[in-house]
Amino acid sequence: MASERRGQADRVCRFDRVSDPDPPPPPPPPDLAPPPGYASYDSGPSGVGPLRRVGGLAKWIVILLPIFAIGQVVQLAAAPWVVGSAQDLLDERISDDEFLDDYERYNLLGGIAGLATVAMVVLSVIWLFRTMKNHRDLGRSTTWAPGWAIGGWFVPPFVLYIVPLLMLREVWKASDPASPPGDQGWKRSPDNPVIWAWWVLYGIAPILFLVLGVRQQVGMTTGDADDIADAMDDRLPLLIASGVATIAAAVLWVVVVRGITGRHRRLTGEAV
Repeated sequence: MASERRGQADRVCRFDRVSDPDPPPPPPPPDLAPPPGYASYDSGPSGVGPLRRVGGLAKWIVILLPIFAIGQVVQLAAAPWVVGSAQDLLDERISDDEFLDDYERYNLLGGIAGLATVAMVVLSVIWLFRTMKNHRDLGRSTTWAPGWAIGGWFVPPFVLYIVPLLMLREVWKASDPASPPGDQGWKRSPDNPVIWAWWVLYGIAPILFLVLGVRQQVGMTTGDADDIADAMDDRLPLLIASGVATIAAAVLWVVVVRGITGRHRRLTGEAV
């Protein structure tokens, strides 16, 4: 009996040794500090608020560019065809209805580019708002408040887009990763010439094309087949030049968005 009780006691001791939990891990070193220039995406500096991610928006803008470009190229390729149809109407080789059908199909071809343009505009406004809001949360004393990322596209002189140009210049400078949060050295950062090139193609060139084609544009608003055909007959070089400028402006816009986003993510520590 004594030997049996000793055997039971040995088994209990062995069970106790096996079931002992692992010792807890050592505590982390005290006073851990983030690296210089790091900003958490859970809370902004001094608890101001969470920083907003911009990388996903920039990626979608880049994805939409080929869709827009394809739609624009297809419409450009169809421009000689619709101009030829206009000449046929003026030479009385086709009827008014036949020409108007061709003209309507030509306009529908621009629908792909138009839908992509709307999506890019919406995403770009949100992207610019988030970027500027992050700069304010990081202590950048910017001239333009985040709300101007929305309203700035609609203030006079509307089609020149002066406010978006100035905001993009400031966002580019404020995204300088060499200037840590709270530091104002970013104001001395050089301009990005691509932003100016985009503005020339997106803000200035359309006004030039509008002025050059004002006579044709008036004729196309009457709804009369002969007036539209006469306007289209003279408009082919302007259509091609305008389409090429529009595609170039979209490409430069993607370059601007990618450039600013890359600097901004390096500044804030946003993961790729």
